[in-house]
Amino acid sequence: MPAPRRCLPEGDGFAVRPALRHARCLNGHDLDLAGRSRGWDTIRRLATGCCALCRQLGWPRATWVEVDLRFADETPMPAPSVILAAEPPTVPGGVEQIMLRMEGTTVADLDVQVCQTDRIGVIEQVRVDDRYLRQGFGTVLVTAALARGRDYRWSTTAITDTAAAEAFWAAQQLPDGMTLGDPERCTHMLEASEFA
Repeated sequence: MPAPRRCLPEGDGFAVRPALRHARCLNGHDLDLAGRSRGWDTIRRLATGCCALCRQLGWPRATWVEVDLRFADETPMPAPSVILAAEPPTVPGGVEQIMLRMEGTTVADLDVQVCQTDRIGVIEQVRVDDRYLRQGFGTVLVTAALARGRDYRWSTTAITDTAAAEAFWAAQQLPDGMTLGDPERCTHMLEASEFA
């Protein structure tokens, strides 16, 4: 039997996932059946996850790095190479920007509007640098945004009518009742938009 391979992402392109316990790997295998392992990427200073079956089969995306959902000012030093940062809204109920930074450069960001009074949230935009598409950066941002309002009523603004956008949203683990493409805003959000 060959020695197990290290659980490190392959090559320059690497997949990212929120640092949560995942039921399935990036190729869809049940990790309790396929086998899972964890590791540490010393260069990126991030935990890694690995599907043992994908690794054994030599499939791509067998490994991924896990992005801590805490924001930059909440993470221990030294900071990991991929971190979340936020630009808070200027008024309550206004638009907040959540960014995913790699080595200090923003590679993906998301606009979100949340009202704590009415417990609703709207994801407005998800933008990922072309070099990092289909690697999980958008998923990490959506997960971080939804964590801002657990048990809130969520919706999104209009979604671009493309196969890529449809595939992205179909792959997300969204809360029950979340409305895609039809934003639900409360009066606080509408008032905040007037000040923008």
